[in-house]
Amino acid sequence: MPVWPRIAAGLVLTGVLIGFAGFRAYSEKLGPIVQAHGTTYYNGQGPVSVPLACKPESEITAAISQVHAKYDYLEGADLQAFEQRAAVLKGLPPLDIDKLYVITEDDQLRDGEMVLFIGFRVDCVTTVFGLPTKLYRELAGKSEGA
Repeated sequence: MPVWPRIAAGLVLTGVLIGFAGFRAYSEKLGPIVQAHGTTYYNGQGPVSVPLACKPESEITAAISQVHAKYDYLEGADLQAFEQRAAVLKGLPPLDIDKLYVITEDDQLRDGEMVLFIGFRVDCVTTVFGLPTKLYRELAGKSEGA
């Protein structure tokens, strides 16, 4: 067999393999990325989020008192200082809220391992998430015994 057909067949095979590898890499990039802290979707292909009904601060504070919760309340300069410590110490993004309630203990849910954050913007709940108590104490600048 002459040399040129072998070279041509090798180039075609190389092109097909490179094209296949590129297609696989591109198609995996377009799919959702599942990570430890959540799933990242591309091109708006994620689940449709339903707009939540606004829960006013008065409703949340009534619920807090109903479960006899202990909480920390941050707003203004205290909230800004907390967000800055969180950014410097752990690289966390700003919360973009006006007021923050941090539920540290209650008689029904909290076991001392986690704290619950409830953030308000314009008298409406906009942010709810939990963090380990140890991390919260570090970000708040509190000692373990406090």
